[in-house]
Amino acid sequence: MKNVRKSLALSTGLVTGAILFGSATYAADAMHADDKKKVSKEASKVEKLTVLGHASRIAPATVPLDITQPTSKIQSGFLANNIIPLASVDDIIQFQPSVFSQNPNGPGMGKAETMSLRGFQDGQYNMTFDGIPFGNASDMGHTTSALFISHFLGEAQIDRGPGTASTIGNATFGGTMGFMSKNPAARMGTTLYGTYGSFNTRAGGIEFDTGKTRMGRAFVDMQHEETNGYLTNSSERRSNLMFKDVIDLAPETTLTIETTYNKEWQYTTQGATLEDYKKYGKNYGLCNDPGRQCYYGYQPSVYTSDFDYVSLKTKLLSWLTLENQIYTSGFEHDYTESTDASQSDTAANGVTFYNVVGKKIATYKKDIPGKYADAAYRTYGDTLRLKGHTTYGDVLLGVWADVQKDRRYTYAVDLSQNSVPVPGKTGSAFSYNISDLNTTIQPYLELDIHPWPGVTIKPGIKYSIFKRDYDAGVNKGTKLPLKDTQSYGSWQPSIAINQRIMKNWSAYAQVARGFLAPPLSVFQVSSVGNVKPETTMNYQVGSVYHGRNWMLSLDGYYINFSNYIASAQIQVPNIGTTSTYVNSGGAVYRGIEFEGQYVIGYGFSLYGNYSVNDAKYKHSHVRVAQTPNALASFGLLYESDHGPYFSLMGKYAGHHWGLDSTMDDAGNAVFKNQYKIGSTVTADLAVGWRIHHIGSFFRDVTPSIKVANLFNNRSISDYAGTQSYGDAPLFWRIAGRSVFFNMTATMP
Repeated sequence: MKNVRKSLALSTGLVTGAILFGSATYAADAMHADDKKKVSKEASKVEKLTVLGHASRIAPATVPLDITQPTSKIQSGFLANNIIPLASVDDIIQFQPSVFSQNPNGPGMGKAETMSLRGFQDGQYNMTFDGIPFGNASDMGHTTSALFISHFLGEAQIDRGPGTASTIGNATFGGTMGFMSKNPAARMGTTLYGTYGSFNTRAGGIEFDTGKTRMGRAFVDMQHEETNGYLTNSSERRSNLMFKDVIDLAPETTLTIETTYNKEWQYTTQGATLEDYKKYGKNYGLCNDPGRQCYYGYQPSVYTSDFDYVSLKTKLLSWLTLENQIYTSGFEHDYTESTDASQSDTAANGVTFYNVVGKKIATYKKDIPGKYADAAYRTYGDTLRLKGHTTYGDVLLGVWADVQKDRRYTYAVDLSQNSVPVPGKTGSAFSYNISDLNTTIQPYLELDIHPWPGVTIKPGIKYSIFKRDYDAGVNKGTKLPLKDTQSYGSWQPSIAINQRIMKNWSAYAQVARGFLAPPLSVFQVSSVGNVKPETTMNYQVGSVYHGRNWMLSLDGYYINFSNYIASAQIQVPNIGTTSTYVNSGGAVYRGIEFEGQYVIGYGFSLYGNYSVNDAKYKHSHVRVAQTPNALASFGLLYESDHGPYFSLMGKYAGHHWGLDSTMDDAGNAVFKNQYKIGSTVTADLAVGWRIHHIGSFFRDVTPSIKVANLFNNRSISDYAGTQSYGDAPLFWRIAGRSVFFNMTATMP
């Protein structure tokens, strides 16, 4: 009888979330498969009792009870069951609340052309890898295809809010997409994995785990992928490498060494006009005619990136812990492209050469105009975190320091004449030639206090310093030299509270100030002046409830955005239509988000989320571009203890506008919505079977099939800009149906 009572008490505690959604469960989800087996015997009985906990591991997301802002965790079970190993981060996050992500060349292939969170575009939200922020030097953006692949990850966490003071990063106000690498296995083994499927996609990888040795637990994971892509003449090759070693130096001291290397080669598309889609098909990307600018051979791109760090975590005193990460990361985009890769009209051809004093010397009307460009940066940084435990709560003290060296240049070339440089009216072939040095320092202090039972209050303060040293031999907008330095600083106070109403029901609220320094583009003018940084005030409240076999989460948010720097299309003499940036004054983001899960039984569960997202410029009815008015995900999932599993997941994206601002004839910014994009619905199917212990050679074998866009919806999904000749609008479409067969085998 005592044992029964103990079992019931344990079950109740787990279901209520104290253990089920606590750190122990999250750590287990991030474990390698072999680590999970190590604890499976102890957890097997508990798993059967905590039906919600078991179902949550394979769901697109789980919501913890102890959060202080809207948060969704993507656990290893969902990554293993539903995401193909070669997938990029955009494919991993697509089913999360308020996330809009689409890749026109196919799932995990090429870069995501659309990726937003609550309407905040890439560069307006934070992205981290193992807790370290990273992003492009020019606008804090990210090239998804140049990053780590799904097979390298243990879990991901999407924070839809600015976080607390200890949340580091240059654009935290829009939220944080955090990705955690998987941990090495406790047991030595070799895992082979591969994918074959639509668009002539072939990929293979091998992972070797050392198991526990004197030098720690380590693994090496290598993958290579080749595909023609969904879009015509848009093929891609990609190689990825990751090494990680976790060394236990002492019972309370762990040293982690990690490095990743990624290289991608592709033909880059820029969208297509409605006329071209009608003429050449819905999968039109690039043409096969060397006499036109759209010829694929003129558009080669090479992306190279790496991410490396050494992390030390130790307990200095019985009440004080330290974690320090020293890191470096690099990125380079080396490419050639025609002036307008979407252009099939030969009237847009023609190259004119000028001499050093700007006098026209020759014109070749049939030649293909283009450019060569190289953009590269290298970041060096350190994150230092101290945590002190006291009777009244915890004290968090830390600092993030980051230095980024950036070099980018481009010059005009004649693609018809072996890419010979083409001097312009200034006498130089360079369109721009820029070097800049970016320095970020963020110290913070945060308290984690518990003034009465069931409550956690997190007041904190962070100060952000961002300095950009800009040195342009040829500036982009003026074609003249410019050397300037701008520094930006801001206090970012925050306070958050989580109140446990019952053991399995919590409510939370948060108020925080956000800050984002202006992008590189504001320097590309004759005089920079005093450009104000973007700031926000974020307010949000929410509640989470866990039942025995169901979970519900509801939250609402209001974000007051000041000094919003928006993109606008303008006409530039002798260049055509191009993008610039204007200060829109401000915008207001607000919305409601719902997320839920219900366990049917017998291995089946339902998952869904729905969000209403509204983002408008202040004192107007103009919606911020690329912000769907509603987003939803829904699905049926199944996993059996005997090996089979499947999921059917759907994604709904409401209508949105492609553009929200332009310039009138007088050169003034005019805010109005253009190019309405209709709502879309897609569905993905995944089916697989885990087979254990095949003879004495294979420990696990898992064949699976992933069908993306099951019902072959190829609707227009987003606006892609405007052609430089003729001003025709460009669009992206949803990639058509694709089928991928995957196989994973671990030995011995």
